[in-house]
Amino acid sequence: MTLLLPKIPLDALTEKELALYHNLDNQPYGPDLADQVAEKLRLPKYQDSGLFHSHRDYCGLGFFYDQEQYTMGVVHDGYSPGKPIVTFEDQQEFTTWLANENNQNMALFGEKFNNQTITRVRLKWFLEETYSPVWNDFCRYVRNNSEL
Repeated sequence: MTLLLPKIPLDALTEKELALYHNLDNQPYGPDLADQVAEKLRLPKYQDSGLFHSHRDYCGLGFFYDQEQYTMGVVHDGYSPGKPIVTFEDQQEFTTWLANENNQNMALFGEKFNNQTITRVRLKWFLEETYSPVWNDFCRYVRNNSEL
């Protein structure tokens, strides 16, 4: 794993952000979810896109598989893949890393704290047959699956 943009340090968070950070889910995503995401990213349909939000301006983080490499990158204006933050040597490295990540850790990646980061809900949305990077589709998914 190569980290190209450092995580946001906890001491850079405001008091309000730090309180939010401590309330975020810190349960690991687990190997099953990580494997499913990695496999879906490899499908030809997603190799030119990936898991990301698509709307104007800052779109947060996305996962991509391109040229035999998994990456997590920053997305702007719905264009993917965005500026890489983390690259992974192979699928095993990516899935091992993702399986051990959680919403709390992921909130520290990117340009802005906890802004459109990768979350368990976004990973589950990506695995749906009806997945779309369109922001309104994601919001509809969250609204219809309030138990998530």
